[in-house]
Amino acid sequence: MRILPMTSNYTSTQLFVENRLRRLCFGFGALVLNMTLISMLNATELSSVDCEREASSVDCGSAYSATIDEWGKLWISYVRNKHVYVRRSDDKGRNFSAPVKVNRIAEDAEHNGENRPKIIVTSNNEVLLSWTLKTSNRYTGEIRFARSSDGGKTFSEPKTVNDDGLSVGHRFDSMFLTKSGHLYLTWIDKRELYASTQVGSNYAGAAIYYAVSDDYGRSFSQNYPVSSNSCECCRIAMAPSGEDGVAILWRQIYEEKIRDHAFAILRPEGNVIFSGRASVDDWYINACPHHGPAMEIAAPENEYHMAWFSNGNINQGIYYARYNALTGSSDATMLVDGMAGAGHPDIKRFDGKLYLVWKGFDGKATALNLIVSSDNGQTWSATQIIRSTELASDYPLLVRDKEALFLSWHTDEFGYSFSLLAGLEGS
Repeated sequence: MRILPMTSNYTSTQLFVENRLRRLCFGFGALVLNMTLISMLNATELSSVDCEREASSVDCGSAYSATIDEWGKLWISYVRNKHVYVRRSDDKGRNFSAPVKVNRIAEDAEHNGENRPKIIVTSNNEVLLSWTLKTSNRYTGEIRFARSSDGGKTFSEPKTVNDDGLSVGHRFDSMFLTKSGHLYLTWIDKRELYASTQVGSNYAGAAIYYAVSDDYGRSFSQNYPVSSNSCECCRIAMAPSGEDGVAILWRQIYEEKIRDHAFAILRPEGNVIFSGRASVDDWYINACPHHGPAMEIAAPENEYHMAWFSNGNINQGIYYARYNALTGSSDATMLVDGMAGAGHPDIKRFDGKLYLVWKGFDGKATALNLIVSSDNGQTWSATQIIRSTELASDYPLLVRDKEALFLSWHTDEFGYSFSLLAGLEGS
């Protein structure tokens, strides 16, 4: 067993990349990241695991998601051998319970960076799971949901949430539970494309749909349309909007070939409040970028922090901006990383600061990069490389509870890690 520090020794290539990363400091308010805190960023203890022999190891899945319940327990979900699994840790990832199968009968659950199972634990200890069932090799799928009412010991038979009965694409689900108890599921849907082809009409992309449950997934509403002509294959970001609603951010097709981002607020009764175009990158591409955005609610009401990737005519690289839902406009737009290989950001607030993490690749190694803002995104710290691997790796995900902020990450080299990023050690 060994502990992998987040600030490990870098190769000369990695040091070169780190030195070349833009130092995103603006004015006297720029935050210099506390290196003592960085030294606390230790991954889960692990040893080299032969996943063919030790299939139950926590390191042997793919497409991990993580959440922390109200009692401070960590829950993770992942896919292995056509099953979605759930595990719990009472010590923030150092030890895990035995894996529990969510779907008793094997099914082809999607498991890639943009399309992974989602997990939520309610205040009454119900465990909620959503995922996408791949139904063919032609990009078709179903939005699946299962729940546990006994603290994750057993799960209900999975149900299909999309209600059109069509063998078309229903994929890239996202799930969010509001403070008032409304459970939202939203996804990318191709029923409108199918209807258009039946009458010989042209149709660009897919569409965004959603459904709502007021009983923690025992039942769902009808499917509500959000927007036609969405991108077909990028994850949807979700954040709260008041007590009952959710805000979503997704990649939308404009003028048939431009793929930038759109913002809307969803209400539980099916009403959709459009706010507008959230990014203007002018990305002309008739293909799937597989680069969805990240979003976090800001301190001022009706404002949202956004992070995304673009390769447009106007903007190229990882960007940050703050979006105002009332005016439909963005400000504080900033290039985070314009180097080739940068992608897949995540963003979270904790203890008055804003944390933004993303992947970089120099042709040999993947680095996890971090910047921090203490003034609502106006200025940012210098970039810190907090982890590196030369093998395949998943996207980084930020997870918080009341006491701390954590990094969830899986690599082929180190397995699954859940690492303290900020806050109280051991909380």
